Amino acid sequence: MERLEARARERAERAAAEAAARLGEGVRSAFPELGVDVEPERVLVRGAGLGRRMLAEPALRWLGGLLR
Repeated sequence: MERLEARARERAERAAAEAAARLGEGVRSAFPELGVDVEPERVLVRGAGLGRRMLAEPALRWLGGLLR
């Protein structure tokens, strides 16, 4: 049972890392002026005036839409 759980955990971690990489690429192509750092399971978006832009641009609030 432990081997099954370990394999499931590895697959989940790999899927999360792949989704983070796809999201990072999507953000980079949609918003080239922003900085994007991709780590396994995490995507960090940074840039000048990002808070104001998030209020004005719905695409920045709903980044998950870039995974489609």
